[in-house]
Amino acid sequence: MAKLKRWFRKDKRRLEELEQTTCLNCRQVYQGFYCPNCGQSTSEFDRPFGFVFYDFLGNFLAFDSRFFHTYRDLIFKPGFLTKEFFKGRRARYAPPFRVYIFMSFVLFLLLQIMTTRSLNSALEYSLDSDPEVAAAADSLAAMASDSLVVELPTATEDSSSFAGVELDELLTADNVRGSMRSLADQLEENAKTEEDPGDRRRMVQFVDTLRSPEQLIARMLKYLSYAFFVLLPVFALLLKLFYVRRKVFYIRHLVFSVHLHSFIFFLLSLVVGVNLLFPGKIGVFSLWLLLLVPVYIYIAMKKFYQQGYFKTLVKFVVLGGFYNLLLLFLFVTVFINALGVL
Repeated sequence: MAKLKRWFRKDKRRLEELEQTTCLNCRQVYQGFYCPNCGQSTSEFDRPFGFVFYDFLGNFLAFDSRFFHTYRDLIFKPGFLTKEFFKGRRARYAPPFRVYIFMSFVLFLLLQIMTTRSLNSALEYSLDSDPEVAAAADSLAAMASDSLVVELPTATEDSSSFAGVELDELLTADNVRGSMRSLADQLEENAKTEEDPGDRRRMVQFVDTLRSPEQLIARMLKYLSYAFFVLLPVFALLLKLFYVRRKVFYIRHLVFSVHLHSFIFFLLSLVVGVNLLFPGKIGVFSLWLLLLVPVYIYIAMKKFYQQGYFKTLVKFVVLGGFYNLLLLFLFVTVFINALGVL
């Protein structure tokens, strides 16, 4: 037990209290926690995996005092963390990109859980359980066929069929998933006789999506996480253009962008997490949480760039318009790529 405590407890002795040791990497004799010659740590790895893994998480995600300092100031002090970073006070906080990666991981993990749960619930819903649901299914069938007429020349203009598949017959299945699988089976047969290679490829892709819509959601979330990572420097470039008279390096805007998106991801993770715990019961609470995003961004811009309230408000509104356009383009691109129609 004493040995386990020694492994788990961090060494808090002062430097002068430590014994001299020889670095196993470069043979330098030194006194401290890190070799002054090569930088290797004195950490002991010949111990149970659980403790090694804990140390790894601590180093990668800053699960120590830095963790609490970082997220406390990130959440409750808009713009403060970026100012501290460029004042040289970096040792007490987790690195900006490490914070972003952690929050991105948490958010998209929760989104994966929530979307999978919601999708399975929707797919298993009985079409005969509610007349309104049946009516909605009829409307969706018509809308789907109308949109697919534009997509594929082989689709008929009759909204009751698509590529030789009678959509009305599919609504006799027990649930939505059954209807989608029936449609997929018929489309697969019709795709074999399709002469146009491009239309045949799109039909096969549509069949795959119908049979496994979970994969479509997973692809969308994966591409969305990549897209937001690309959005970080783009948003920083917008900040650079909006504050061009400041004569500061681009890296300042980039770090500010990283911290800003880290907070947004934290708030979205909170909203998704609460909705997972209490599904369908806290819509108003979630709305109030989401309304904190523009308030936080405005305060962060005001404190970090230190301009007047009105000038900051104007830049906030215009910048928000550009950002929303970027988000729209991002979501459309992600959806199209996830469908595989490009």
